[in-house]
Amino acid sequence: MKRLLAISLGLCLLTACASIETVKEARGEGSKKLYNYSFNKVYSATLSTAREQGLAILESNKSEGRVLLSHGVTYLSWGERIAVFLKRVSDGATEVEILSKPVMAPLNFPPDWVSLLFNGLDEELRQVK
Repeated sequence: MKRLLAISLGLCLLTACASIETVKEARGEGSKKLYNYSFNKVYSATLSTAREQGLAILESNKSEGRVLLSHGVTYLSWGERIAVFLKRVSDGATEVEILSKPVMAPLNFPPDWVSLLFNGLDEELRQVK
């Protein structure tokens, strides 16, 4: 019985994991916000904001408008994978989409990375003006 429980728990943990590929493929599922700034300014502000939040930059692909971030284990979370997608709307407007997925879902209480990153972007871009 204990062995069956251990196997079931292990399978549950494995199927609830977020990988880099999982967040890459989740484009279109996140929260979006439009910024009236050029793509280059928003992209730079995104990288700066991620660093300020203590997030590890796993991938930064400017040509595809994608930044993949990670946060490690804390006493409230097993860690998260975070994707930021940027889309040039016009020369002076950029759409930003952010989504966060837990590395392991059970007993995971991460910060609200979407709000933290959007708030950080707001502040970073206010300083650009």
